Amino acid sequence: MQFSPRRRCANGFSLLEMLLVLFLIGLMASAGLMLTEGVEDQAKYDETKRRMEMMRRAIVGDPTRTVNGGPEISGFVADMGRLPGCVAELLQLGAEKTPATDPRTFSSPCDNTVTLTEWHIDADTGIASGWRGPYIQILPERNGALRFRDGYGNSDASDAQNSGWAYAVSGAVVSLASETFDPVDSGDDMTAAQLVVGSDWQINSISVNFVNQNASNAMPDSDVDLNLRVYLSTLDEYVTGDDGLTSSLTISAGDIPVSDERSNTFSFDDSNAIPMGRRGYAVVCHEVPAGNPDSYVIFDGDCDKDNNPTPTSANIRGFSAVPRHNLTLDWIIK
Repeated sequence: MQFSPRRRCANGFSLLEMLLVLFLIGLMASAGLMLTEGVEDQAKYDETKRRMEMMRRAIVGDPTRTVNGGPEISGFVADMGRLPGCVAELLQLGAEKTPATDPRTFSSPCDNTVTLTEWHIDADTGIASGWRGPYIQILPERNGALRFRDGYGNSDASDAQNSGWAYAVSGAVVSLASETFDPVDSGDDMTAAQLVVGSDWQINSISVNFVNQNASNAMPDSDVDLNLRVYLSTLDEYVTGDDGLTSSLTISAGDIPVSDERSNTFSFDDSNAIPMGRRGYAVVCHEVPAGNPDSYVIFDGDCDKDNNPTPTSANIRGFSAVPRHNLTLDWIIK
């Protein structure tokens, strides 16, 4: 009897099967890459939004925080009384001015014709003001430059002023946009947002309680025209409030009864709105002394130009200018 040799079965993958497996592996890799890319883009977007909020707080502070029961007053506007001209003003000062001054003064990194004064207390008004940044804490880059880039890392090397952001100031509004990371079309950007609006940092009206502490005379003894003068830093830097219709507020003779009070509202239009921060105020007579157009006298129950005092640090009173709050100040007449 003869036996034929046993045939061995060949084990392995056919070419078609191998191609199918490679196709499936490539498909899975592509899907994973797409998912990873989406997560990375979302992280960059979220970081950009976080940095926009950091910039907003650097400009107008955080109104949700309180100090001693009142809103915290902080940020560039509270110190400087204006909006930053560019992002760089939140990070650093420019070159110091020569000859040296006291307090020291510096060129703005946005415009070297603009002067920034360091934080100080003015002797004539008792009001503290000036640059006391940096308002955003960052580490220098490898070349020593200070940049506050968006979450995508965009920053033209020549754009030292805005670190790659589309930053613009128009009136009382700061608009901000960030270019997204797009190697094909660098013009694709996030929609410009109003980062700060006027109501975030400006006050347009203040009520004043005229308190008559004189026990024998109603005030005033004759009609007077008054202004509320709010000092921002020095005696020369102030804004003036009126009755909202004319250039002053008229109080008629005897309108403030004996040992009583009355309240009036002074208005400030958009051109001279009060910036948030620690400010000073005085009620002054609308008509200035003859021959001295730069001087005003304090209203102390009348507007006698010969006897009434002029505003000084002794009679300028301090207050906190807080946006979106009803502000009422007292003016006491003895």
